[in-house]
Amino acid sequence: MAIQLNERDQLIFKLIDEHEVLLEKHISWFIAGDEKPVLIRDRLRKLFYLDFLLCQRHGSKLPWWTTPTKPLVYMLSPMARKMHGFGENQDDVLDSDFQRHHLEIANLRMLFLVAQKNGIISDLTWTTFKRERQVETGLNARVTFKHGGETKSLGLVNNPEVSDISVQHLLKSQLAEKLDWTLVVTREEADQKAVKASLAALGEKVLFSTHQDLYREGIMSSTWQNLDNANINLATGLTLTTPTYMASYTSPPIAV
Repeated sequence: MAIQLNERDQLIFKLIDEHEVLLEKHISWFIAGDEKPVLIRDRLRKLFYLDFLLCQRHGSKLPWWTTPTKPLVYMLSPMARKMHGFGENQDDVLDSDFQRHHLEIANLRMLFLVAQKNGIISDLTWTTFKRERQVETGLNARVTFKHGGETKSLGLVNNPEVSDISVQHLLKSQLAEKLDWTLVVTREEADQKAVKASLAALGEKVLFSTHQDLYREGIMSSTWQNLDNANINLATGLTLTTPTYMASYTSPPIAV
C-alpha cells in the first residue's frame, strides 16, 4: 500500500528520533503544543503497518500507567531512520529499562506542556539531549519558559545513578547553559537521599522531586526541595512554609 507522507508524519518521525521511544499520548501532546492534543492513533497504526514505525507493549510495570494493559511504545524502524537521515541507534530500544527512562523524560516534557495549556507558563521550549550532549553536560534535557514576565532556564536530570553522576559536568552546565535551576527527578524518595548527598557541590541551584509527586500535583504546582530539604517554589525560587499545591486549601482536601 502506497502512502503519501505529510508534514505531520515528518514531525512524528522527528519527535520519536529525539526521544528514542514514545507513547501515543506523548506524540499527541508534543504535536499539539499548547492546543488540545490531537488524535493520531489511526495514523500511527498506518505508519506501523507500512514499516515506518516499530511498536511493542512495554515489558515491565510502569507505576504511572494506570490502565489495565501495558502501553504501546513506538520507535522508528531502520527503514525510516535511513530514509530521513537519522543515525543508527546504538542502544537496545526494546530494553524495558531503556524505554522506561526515556518515557519518563517524555512525561516531564508533557507535564510542562500541561502547565502551558493551563496558562501557568508560556513560551515553552524544550530540548532533549542526545547521548553525546548528555555525557558533555550531565543533563537529559533543557527547558525554558516564561512566568510572570520572567524567563526561566532549567536543566533536567532524570533518575540518575549515583555512580554515573558527574558533578563537574553539571557545574559547568549551570554556567554554560545559563541555568536558573538544575532539576533532579527520581522515582522514589529513597533514591533521592543518595543522589542529594552526591550533588552537595551544586549548592542552591539544584532542586529535587519525585515522578509520583510531579504526576500527582503538576510540575509547577508540586513542591520542590533543595539540598537542605526546604520547600521551594519553582517559578519564584522562594522558600515555602506550605507546599505549593496546598496553598489554596483552607482545610484538607476530601477524597471523593
